[in-house]
Amino acid sequence: MSDLLNDITYLLTDALELGLIWSLLALGIFVSFKVLDYADMTCESSFALGGATCATMIINGFDPFVALICGSLASFLAGIITGLLHVKLKIPALLSGIITMIGLYSINLRVMMNKANLSLINQDTIFSLINLNLSIPQYGRIIISLIIVLVIFFVMYYFFGTEIGMSLRATGMNMNMAKASGINTSVMIVLGLGISNGLIGLGGGLLTQSQGFADINMGKGVIIIGLAAIIVGEVIFGKRSFKNRLISTILGTFLYYILLGIAMRLGLDPNDLKLLSAILIIIILASPLLKKQLLSNKNRGAQHA
Repeated sequence: MSDLLNDITYLLTDALELGLIWSLLALGIFVSFKVLDYADMTCESSFALGGATCATMIINGFDPFVALICGSLASFLAGIITGLLHVKLKIPALLSGIITMIGLYSINLRVMMNKANLSLINQDTIFSLINLNLSIPQYGRIIISLIIVLVIFFVMYYFFGTEIGMSLRATGMNMNMAKASGINTSVMIVLGLGISNGLIGLGGGLLTQSQGFADINMGKGVIIIGLAAIIVGEVIFGKRSFKNRLISTILGTFLYYILLGIAMRLGLDPNDLKLLSAILIIIILASPLLKKQLLSNKNRGAQHA
């Protein structure tokens, strides 16, 4: 019984720590995919850019908080580039993100001093600087991550209630109507993609400081994680209001990592986690159609009876 309790405690604390960090990525993807209705692939490299910038600055003696902010700003600029490719050069949305993503791979290597991996061993991070004197260090990392996520949540909730934030949301809902209302949709798209990737880069920097290293491939497949978290959150917690959608995204990330943790406990090969995530998204997205077909078959059977 005690072993089972320990396993559940470990599963929940691990999922909470990872869920909080990765929820920043999910919130960034939420801005581009849900608010702007823009399929942005930049996240695959902007996540790594945030981590790479953060790690390089810490190694070169910068304050971990400054490094975290600069990593987010670097990814913000990456999103701006994607937006400009789309609105100024008229490159399709999906392709503009892919172009930036490919180009950022080489930039990330340059940022990491031509190394594929940077270790932060014996380097200060925000988790080591803020000593909460807890018996279990993981709890300290959870509290610090929770504070950062809460700050981002309240800032996002306030910002998207302002005139600029409402204009961003209007651009994603109906671009033609937004233009007719006098909104500069091109500026909104560029700004929205910058905010989206800035949040994603913040998540990359926080993950780098939490795990103690940055890797050139740390952004591969992150779009699957973000979308899975958003979809799981919306299905379980709903999307009645904008605030509810933000909360659902954060809680969805936590639930996503609980599901992954359960799968790992059941003996799933870690190499299959991305496949599991893809299957999970397919099942959730297909569930309305499956329900409709089941209801149709049930009604057809009742009519024949």
